[in-house]
Amino acid sequence: MIKKNVLKLGIITFFLVFCGEILKASHEQINMPEEDRIVHEIIDSTIESIRKKYNLHPCGIGLEGKFEYLEISFETSELLEKDKARMILIDCTNEFLEKINTHKIEKFLKPYPFVYKNVGIVLYILDENRKEPLHPKISLASTYKGKILYRTVNPENTFRFKETYEESYEEALALLKKNKDSAKVAENKNHE
Repeated sequence: MIKKNVLKLGIITFFLVFCGEILKASHEQINMPEEDRIVHEIIDSTIESIRKKYNLHPCGIGLEGKFEYLEISFETSELLEKDKARMILIDCTNEFLEKINTHKIEKFLKPYPFVYKNVGIVLYILDENRKEPLHPKISLASTYKGKILYRTVNPENTFRFKETYEESYEEALALLKKNKDSAKVAENKNHE
């Protein structure tokens, strides 16, 4: 009998604490400063759009300073070659920038308008077993402050990267354009 009452009391206490935490969290969200709320809405909107477009799974957000640099991280189970990773990163970066720069939040941003150096997209690439693929396959691709990075995991020490390939955002754009132009030429030859 005493054990049942203690169990009931424990369950009631847990329920009250749980409800209190939910109310506290919703109250904090309601009292969030306007600029934080707007930036989070932009991030959430971007995440949802990218998630649907590329079947990526959001796994984190980050920022530096008070809205000087914003970043979104995703996981994918698709093993990506450099060309496809580059295309996804540039497209996602452009979409993120468009959403930020068309929201009339210039008074909150440093600098305004945001450029590719102010946003980051990270792709964590996992295999079918949810493990990082080993070198020479890419395990991480990201944009960060004007650079695009591709990293491979060292098979001898999986806590370390074996190689990092780096290209400027401008180089990546030129390579993307070159690949699109080459694909168009090949397509036109196939139609002749």
